[in-house]
Amino acid sequence: MHTTPGAFTISRLLWALLCGGLAALLWFAPAQWLAQAVHHLSRQHVQLRQVRGTVWNGSAQWVLASGSGGLEALALPQRVHWQLRPLWNAGVSLDLLADCCTSQSVQLQLHADWQGLTLALTRADSVWPTQWLSGLGAPLNSMDLQGQLALHSRDMQARWSGGEWQLSGEASLELRELSSSLSTLKPLGTYVLQLQAGTTPVLTLNTREGSLLLQGRGSWQAGRFSFLGEAQAKSGYESALNNLLGVLGQRAGDKTILKLG
Repeated sequence: MHTTPGAFTISRLLWALLCGGLAALLWFAPAQWLAQAVHHLSRQHVQLRQVRGTVWNGSAQWVLASGSGGLEALALPQRVHWQLRPLWNAGVSLDLLADCCTSQSVQLQLHADWQGLTLALTRADSVWPTQWLSGLGAPLNSMDLQGQLALHSRDMQARWSGGEWQLSGEASLELRELSSSLSTLKPLGTYVLQLQAGTTPVLTLNTREGSLLLQGRGSWQAGRFSFLGEAQAKSGYESALNNLLGVLGQRAGDKTILKLG
């Protein structure tokens, strides 16, 4: 059967219109699509509300919540803005700028290849309100933590290959002037969580200063995380911290055992 030049031209034109329409749909995709994806992947623990803009360039209220059907939810005091850009090497770059908490954008990059995925935290320095975590529900909401969370990272990467995650680089989270409604002593102190990646990633907890003394060490082995540490009142502050120490874990003399996994 012979195809006329006119029919061939019309067919190419239709394909071009279809491809152009799909490209325009993706480029101008509403930010609500991204919000729905975030809700689903986080099981509604992370939510984007009152979204504006597109998937690629938008803003929203960033909310932490206790999940589907949960009553607790808490938003950052100001909106978060994002910019999502495709990269030439089969990847995407995400820049997050929170008016309350970042002096420069937090940047993540995702790259895909034939062997797996690489997620890199290329820029992370930021300071977040500790109270925001209360939105996740129990037990954080009952502790009503106050203070600041200062995040720093250096060459932090997560590589998915061969059915497992591999971490490299370093990251730290400083809990500055932490306090809780379970103790009249304010602040309790300042603490540092340090993540050292490698074949067996290690997480350490140390007290920088304060009346509540915390220390511990955790690690990931065979895909499972375990942590063992202890909490203790500095001499002279036992009565002020007794209630909080009883909530943190199992008492062992004048210490409280902190255990996960």
